[in-house]
Amino acid sequence: MSKERQKYEIYINDRLLILMSETELSTISTDQKSLIMPYKGLKKSLFQYMEILEKSSRFEQVILFAADLGLMYDDLKSLLNWVPAAGGIIHNQEKKILMIFRKGLWDLPKGKLDPNEDFPTAGLRECQEETGLNALQLKSKAGTTWHIYRDKKGIRCLKKTKWYHLNLVKDQIPVPQAEENITDIQWFTIEDARRLSPIHKSVTVLLNKI
Repeated sequence: MSKERQKYEIYINDRLLILMSETELSTISTDQKSLIMPYKGLKKSLFQYMEILEKSSRFEQVILFAADLGLMYDDLKSLLNWVPAAGGIIHNQEKKILMIFRKGLWDLPKGKLDPNEDFPTAGLRECQEETGLNALQLKSKAGTTWHIYRDKKGIRCLKKTKWYHLNLVKDQIPVPQAEENITDIQWFTIEDARRLSPIHKSVTVLLNKI
């Protein structure tokens, strides 16, 4: 049986909305940049906390706790457009990983699931499309990230991205997918990739877990 999830770390503009079981409160460290509040089941109150992280620099993280973490997460999800996505950390035979440069930031290849597509299939497909590499072998799970963002119409979306480790099984030259606004693509050691800037904080956190 898998361990029951005790918290969700959801990125909003590189700040964190943390949903947490009240039994886990004692396990976290906080400072003056943290806002900690109980969730009392009022869905609309969640908009207030999202706006704090979107518009204010006063807090780096908002921590909401409740006895029923699953219900709190479901309440949040019900307020937002659901966007499932998948991506990959591509490893070559020199033990380097492939990073892409998109819209002014270093990133990992990823994208939304197609209709009726599962997460592993989407992760492999997106890595192939965005890097031009087809000799990829999906190996194992690398983690899951959550983001809240506004789409082109200004509607808030909750994106859940499942990440996978992939191996490049023969030498190929990566080619950035221009139509996805990818302007550069390079191999880095894991240590160098962790130091890249500018980069999404969630990507650095993911790389630090390798």
